[in-house]
Amino acid sequence: MTTSSPDAVRRLRDDVVGRGLVAGLPAAFLAGITGFGQPPRAELDALAAEVEGLAGRLASGAVDGGDLPLLTRVLYLAGQADLLAAHGVLSPMYDLLGGFRDNLARPLGPRRPERPTAGNRRWSLLGRRIGFPIGVPACVLNGSEAWVRHNVANGWNVLTYKTVRGRAHPPNEQPNWVFAARETASLPPGADADVVADPWDWVPPGNPAVSSVNSFGVPSPEPAEWMADLERALRAVGDEQLLLVSVMGEDPDGTGRVADLAADFARTALLAQEAGASVVELNLSCPNTLDRTATGVKPPLCLDPDATVTVVDTVRRALDDRTGLVAKLSWLDEPRLSALVPELAPLVDGIAGINTVQSRVRRRDGTPTFPGRELAGLSGIAVREPALDFTRRLVALRDAGGAPFDVLAMGGVTDPASFEALFGLGADAVQSAAGAFADPFLAAACVAELGTTLPRALEGP
Repeated sequence: MTTSSPDAVRRLRDDVVGRGLVAGLPAAFLAGITGFGQPPRAELDALAAEVEGLAGRLASGAVDGGDLPLLTRVLYLAGQADLLAAHGVLSPMYDLLGGFRDNLARPLGPRRPERPTAGNRRWSLLGRRIGFPIGVPACVLNGSEAWVRHNVANGWNVLTYKTVRGRAHPPNEQPNWVFAARETASLPPGADADVVADPWDWVPPGNPAVSSVNSFGVPSPEPAEWMADLERALRAVGDEQLLLVSVMGEDPDGTGRVADLAADFARTALLAQEAGASVVELNLSCPNTLDRTATGVKPPLCLDPDATVTVVDTVRRALDDRTGLVAKLSWLDEPRLSALVPELAPLVDGIAGINTVQSRVRRRDGTPTFPGRELAGLSGIAVREPALDFTRRLVALRDAGGAPFDVLAMGGVTDPASFEALFGLGADAVQSAAGAFADPFLAAACVAELGTTLPRALEGP
């Protein structure tokens, strides 16, 4: 239920007025807008005037459907996203002003009254039968049992629990996630990305031209905490869903030896298996791991093919044969991908990609969008063409090779057409992060449009 009808807006207005929020909205909104930086004075003054006008219309009852986009932005940034959700109004799923820990227990955005489903139709993924094959990849949108339950209710069936580690790691300094409002079309595959994004930028929820940049730094609770939560999350999924678990290792003593890195990957994967994971995904592609360099972050591990194969082989040998294994890669050029996939294929049950694209991200004044980190991960429509290119080549390598594996495709999925494009290339499942963040009902839209016609459904019960 997302509507801008006059009746819906009036009901939301009556609730805002009834809670006594109108007088404080302009100040609360401006506090949110300036939480991580100061917009140019002219821009800030114009926003303040718009919000004062909106507050006046709320007080007088003169609001109408045309006010909903601004009212949504104002309530979200004023800390009233739950009010939007209660009225079925779309808002971003993640609180951009809140910390990582705060968000773990509090998914935002509306929840469907009934879970979207494609009826009795089922598809095959990693040896399981699942419902409509759309999901959310490893990210903060799957950071806890609460998020998994929220996503299942909204029709997301292929969920990857946020990357966990063998010891606690704090998140990077905030902000951690920012709209890239100027990136409204896709970059070419392999192009260097130089993104301008300010923390106060905004893209209206549900806009399929959404892009975003993030820099979380792969935070993780202690294993005892995430293992207990993972056990609960696994109980929250039903017969139509599959919950994978993303893990990441590190070189704990800084030896630089790949064997130590691989051993830590394996140790963490075994902890996930012990907590009940039936499929483990190896995060070989993160663009946001901190490093003491000028850019502040390391390159994705999968750019080192020897280290990648060593890690995957070590984990495969450590896990139970019944536990599925997926390798997640970033966008790789033709020589790298064609050399790496034949080495990985005999070791894995699936290959996922792409992760966010490591990009240089700056504010309009030239300073890093994320303090101390000039590189961050770009997602959304800006990476659609790289994702299509990667998936097309990955499926071709699978079809030409001897060892079968499933393909979990992602990147630039913001509407049913972009889901269908990746699935049509031969992906076995499609996931969305920036699209899901901006539109919690994206899965429902895909099911409604494609649920009865999507090919490759299994025959029989």
